[in-house]
Amino acid sequence: MSSTCSLGGVHAVVLAAGIGRRLQPLTDRTPKTLLNVNGRPILGHILSSLATAGYERVTVVTGYEADQVRTFCERCDQLAFEYVHSDAYDETNNSYSLWLAREHLREGFTLVNSDTLFPVDCLVRLREHDGSALVVDTATQPGEEAMKVRAEDGRIFAIGKDLDRAEGEYIGLCKFEPKDATALVRYLEELVEQGRTNEWYETAFDRLAPDRSLGIVEVHDDWIEIDDREDLRTGQQLWGEA
Repeated sequence: MSSTCSLGGVHAVVLAAGIGRRLQPLTDRTPKTLLNVNGRPILGHILSSLATAGYERVTVVTGYEADQVRTFCERCDQLAFEYVHSDAYDETNNSYSLWLAREHLREGFTLVNSDTLFPVDCLVRLREHDGSALVVDTATQPGEEAMKVRAEDGRIFAIGKDLDRAEGEYIGLCKFEPKDATALVRYLEELVEQGRTNEWYETAFDRLAPDRSLGIVEVHDDWIEIDDREDLRTGQQLWGEA
């Protein structure tokens, strides 16, 4: 079955549990994903892109200010929502959030970080890509804190912040077909069983990559991961707000 026909082709998982401490005090009462960029919350941009790209269902992993996130999602009538809540959002990282959603992953899914703005085009191309893939910026030299990828002939072999050689930066958007998703869940479960709940989910990706064919979908236009005030200002500029 092709990726465009699989169940995962219409299902996205959005990780929205984090606090966004580097953006305080803006996030003292508002989750980072609901901060405005060009008059619309970051999450609004993401949901609009998912709907435009043909997605139908979204599983949202909530944590900090979960009620605000759920209320915002319910205003979007273009998508059907399910929710998974993390009570441990203040003491765990996104690998744990993704593991909590494990029952929603095995059929295949597209994963979106809720603090990332990206062009709809790359989401469409990701959905149409035959097989599992990560969206990667291959045009810009990755910074020290970037989640780097090592790849050859369009296949990813390693991912992490400490790679000594990299062909690009993972932007926080990817897709896993069912068989790869099932294998990924096993690695996420191992991290939890080992008590490593503060790991990035890319740790599980890195363990998966040597044994699975994880492809690359290149991002051709502007994108931004919003972690701090400078990122927020850049996002406002890129998305048209003065």
